[in-house]
Amino acid sequence: MKIAITGNRNKDLCKYIVNNLEAAGHNCLCLSRETGIDFNDDGNVKRIIPLVEDADIFINLYANFFFRQTLIAHNLWHHWEEKNENNKRIINIGSTTDNVRRGKTNRYHYEKLALKEWSNGHSIVGVWDNKPKVTHLSIGTMQNRADNNPGRICLDMEQVASYVKWIIDQPTEININFLSVDPIQYDR
Repeated sequence: MKIAITGNRNKDLCKYIVNNLEAAGHNCLCLSRETGIDFNDDGNVKRIIPLVEDADIFINLYANFFFRQTLIAHNLWHHWEEKNENNKRIINIGSTTDNVRRGKTNRYHYEKLALKEWSNGHSIVGVWDNKPKVTHLSIGTMQNRADNNPGRICLDMEQVASYVKWIIDQPTEININFLSVDPIQYDR
Protein backbone atom coordinates (compact mmCIF):
# COMPACT_ATOMS: atom_id res chain seq x y z
CA MET A 1 0.00 0.00 0.00
CA LYS A 2 1.29 3.47 -0.86
CA ILE A 3 0.96 6.03 1.90
CA ALA A 4 1.77 9.75 1.61
CA ILE A 5 2.46 11.74 4.78
CA THR A 6 3.04 15.42 5.47
CA GLY A 7 6.10 15.57 7.67
CA ASN A 8 9.81 14.86 7.90
CA ARG A 9 10.44 11.11 7.97
CA ASN A 10 13.27 11.65 10.47
CA LYS A 11 11.45 13.80 13.04
CA ASP A 12 8.75 13.69 15.67
CA LEU A 13 5.57 11.69 15.09
CA CYS A 14 6.20 11.28 11.37
CA LYS A 15 9.34 9.24 12.11
CA TYR A 16 7.38 6.83 14.31
CA ILE A 17 4.52 6.49 11.83
CA VAL A 18 6.90 5.81 8.94
CA ASN A 19 8.89 3.24 10.93
CA ASN A 20 5.70 1.48 12.01
CA LEU A 21 4.15 1.42 8.53
CA GLU A 22 7.30 0.52 6.60
CA ALA A 23 7.95 -2.35 9.05
CA ALA A 24 4.51 -3.62 8.02
CA GLY A 25 5.49 -3.46 4.32
CA HIS A 26 3.87 -0.18 3.31
CA ASN A 27 5.61 2.30 1.01
CA CYS A 28 5.73 5.79 2.58
CA LEU A 29 6.29 9.09 0.77
CA CYS A 30 6.95 12.02 3.12
CA LEU A 31 6.41 15.63 2.12
CA SER A 32 8.24 18.36 4.04
CA ARG A 33 10.75 21.15 3.61
CA GLU A 34 13.40 18.44 3.34
CA THR A 35 11.66 17.09 0.22
CA GLY A 36 11.02 20.54 -1.27
CA ILE A 37 7.48 21.14 0.04
CA ASP A 38 7.28 24.08 2.44
CA PHE A 39 3.75 24.38 3.79
CA ASN A 40 4.36 28.03 4.67
CA ASP A 41 4.06 28.63 0.91
CA ASP A 42 0.41 28.96 -0.18
CA GLY A 43 1.20 27.45 -3.57
CA ASN A 44 2.12 24.10 -2.04
CA VAL A 45 -1.43 23.50 -0.80
CA LYS A 46 -2.43 22.57 -4.35
CA ARG A 47 1.04 21.63 -5.60
CA ILE A 48 1.11 18.49 -3.47
CA ILE A 49 -2.02 17.03 -5.14
CA PRO A 50 -0.15 15.46 -8.10
CA LEU A 51 2.53 14.19 -5.70
CA VAL A 52 0.04 12.27 -3.55
CA GLU A 53 -2.88 11.52 -5.88
CA ASP A 54 -1.79 7.93 -6.51
CA ALA A 55 -1.38 7.16 -2.80
CA ASP A 56 -3.93 4.83 -1.25
CA ILE A 57 -3.83 6.74 2.04
CA PHE A 58 -2.88 10.31 2.84
CA ILE A 59 -1.83 11.03 6.43
CA ASN A 60 -2.31 14.74 6.98
CA LEU A 61 0.10 15.23 9.85
CA TYR A 62 1.52 18.74 9.67
CA ALA A 63 0.91 22.02 7.81
CA ASN A 64 -1.04 23.86 10.51
CA PHE A 65 -0.01 27.29 9.28
CA PHE A 66 -3.05 29.41 8.23
CA PHE A 67 -5.47 26.45 8.06
CA ARG A 68 -3.38 24.71 5.40
CA GLN A 69 -3.89 21.28 6.94
CA THR A 70 -7.63 21.63 6.39
CA LEU A 71 -7.17 23.13 2.92
CA ILE A 72 -4.87 20.29 1.84
CA ALA A 73 -7.41 17.69 3.00
CA HIS A 74 -10.22 19.59 1.26
CA ASN A 75 -8.37 19.89 -2.05
CA LEU A 76 -7.20 16.27 -2.10
CA TRP A 77 -10.60 14.86 -1.10
CA HIS A 78 -12.34 16.78 -3.88
CA HIS A 79 -9.63 15.80 -6.39
CA TRP A 80 -10.13 12.11 -5.54
CA GLU A 81 -13.91 12.53 -5.62
CA GLU A 82 -13.79 14.05 -9.12
CA LYS A 83 -11.63 11.14 -10.31
CA ASN A 84 -13.92 8.55 -8.62
CA GLU A 85 -11.00 7.43 -6.46
CA ASN A 86 -13.45 6.38 -3.77
CA ASN A 87 -11.29 3.66 -2.25
CA LYS A 88 -8.83 6.31 -0.97
CA ARG A 89 -8.53 7.46 2.65
CA ILE A 90 -7.40 10.64 4.39
CA ILE A 91 -6.28 10.41 8.00
CA ASN A 92 -6.18 13.86 9.56
CA ILE A 93 -4.06 14.21 12.69
CA GLY A 94 -5.67 16.70 15.01
CA SER A 95 -5.24 17.72 18.62
CA THR A 96 -7.44 17.38 21.68
CA THR A 97 -7.18 21.17 22.01
CA ASP A 98 -10.07 21.11 19.53
CA ASN A 99 -12.31 20.02 22.45
CA VAL A 100 -11.42 22.98 24.68
CA ARG A 101 -14.26 25.49 24.89
CA ARG A 102 -12.72 28.25 26.98
CA GLY A 103 -11.44 31.47 25.48
CA LYS A 104 -8.45 30.97 23.20
CA THR A 105 -6.36 33.51 21.38
CA ASN A 106 -3.88 31.33 19.51
CA ARG A 107 -4.68 30.21 15.99
CA TYR A 108 -3.49 26.60 16.57
CA HIS A 109 -6.66 25.81 18.53
CA TYR A 110 -8.92 27.15 15.77
CA GLU A 111 -6.93 25.43 13.03
CA LYS A 112 -7.30 22.07 14.75
CA LEU A 113 -11.00 22.74 15.42
CA ALA A 114 -11.55 23.55 11.73
CA LEU A 115 -9.75 20.35 10.74
CA LYS A 116 -11.93 18.30 13.11
CA GLU A 117 -15.15 19.86 11.81
CA TRP A 118 -14.11 19.34 8.18
CA SER A 119 -13.14 15.74 8.96
CA ASN A 120 -16.41 14.99 10.74
CA GLY A 121 -18.52 16.19 7.83
CA HIS A 122 -16.52 14.36 5.18
CA SER A 123 -16.21 11.14 7.17
CA ILE A 124 -20.00 10.84 7.23
CA VAL A 125 -20.17 11.48 3.47
CA GLY A 126 -17.82 8.51 2.98
CA VAL A 127 -20.05 6.33 5.13
CA TRP A 128 -23.28 7.09 3.24
CA ASP A 129 -21.91 7.57 -0.29
CA ASN A 130 -19.16 5.85 -2.25
CA LYS A 131 -16.65 8.65 -1.70
CA PRO A 132 -13.10 8.88 -0.30
CA LYS A 133 -13.00 7.96 3.38
CA VAL A 134 -11.86 10.32 6.15
CA THR A 135 -10.68 9.58 9.68
CA HIS A 136 -9.80 12.19 12.29
CA LEU A 137 -7.33 11.21 15.00
CA SER A 138 -7.31 13.81 17.77
CA ILE A 139 -4.34 13.37 20.09
CA GLY A 140 -3.23 14.96 23.34
CA THR A 141 0.23 16.25 24.22
CA MET A 142 3.01 13.94 23.03
CA GLN A 143 6.52 13.37 24.36
CA ASN A 144 8.08 15.77 21.88
CA ARG A 145 6.25 18.63 23.65
CA ALA A 146 7.04 17.55 27.23
CA ASP A 147 9.56 20.38 27.76
CA ASN A 148 6.86 22.94 26.89
CA ASN A 149 4.44 21.32 29.33
CA PRO A 150 6.30 20.61 32.59
CA GLY A 151 4.50 18.19 34.86
CA ARG A 152 2.11 16.99 32.16
CA ILE A 153 1.95 13.28 31.39
CA CYS A 154 2.53 12.94 27.65
CA LEU A 155 1.65 10.33 25.06
CA ASP A 156 4.33 8.00 23.77
CA MET A 157 4.80 8.68 20.05
CA GLU A 158 5.31 5.00 19.24
CA GLN A 159 1.89 4.32 20.78
CA VAL A 160 0.29 7.11 18.72
CA ALA A 161 1.90 5.67 15.57
CA SER A 162 0.34 2.30 16.45
CA TYR A 163 -3.10 3.99 16.53
CA VAL A 164 -2.52 5.26 12.98
CA LYS A 165 -1.60 1.75 11.84
CA TRP A 166 -4.64 0.35 13.68
CA ILE A 167 -6.89 2.74 11.72
CA ILE A 168 -5.27 1.64 8.45
CA ASP A 169 -5.62 -2.05 9.34
CA GLN A 170 -9.38 -1.95 9.90
CA PRO A 171 -11.64 -3.85 7.47
CA THR A 172 -12.66 -1.86 4.39
CA GLU A 173 -16.36 -2.27 5.17
CA ILE A 174 -16.11 0.07 8.18
CA ASN A 175 -14.85 3.63 8.65
CA ILE A 176 -13.25 4.90 11.82
CA ASN A 177 -14.71 8.41 11.69
CA PHE A 178 -13.13 9.88 14.79
CA LEU A 179 -10.75 8.79 17.52
CA SER A 180 -9.63 11.02 20.41
CA VAL A 181 -6.79 9.99 22.75
CA ASP A 182 -5.50 11.78 25.87
CA PRO A 183 -3.14 10.50 28.57
CA ILE A 184 -4.59 10.30 32.09
CA GLN A 185 -3.15 13.18 34.15
CA TYR A 186 -3.41 11.75 37.66
CA ASP A 187 -1.61 8.99 39.52
CA ARG A 188 -3.07 5.61 38.76
